Amino acid sequence: MAKTQTFGDKTKKKGADFKVAKLVYSVKSEKTNAWKFMEKNVRIPSGENEQKFLSDFISRETR
Repeated sequence: MAKTQTFGDKTKKKGADFKVAKLVYSVKSEKTNAWKFMEKNVRIPSGENEQKFLSDFISRETR
């Protein structure tokens, strides 16, 4: 017979030492002077400050 799997067994998976956040931010186009929205899924390492990590990510992407 097969072993029954409980919900607790499913949530105990190892290797997930990060959080995933969907980040939506706006960027102004240089050519058309219009606003466009960028959408990315960002992995945040555990133990990091989420707000600081996301603001640093946005500043790196908009250079």
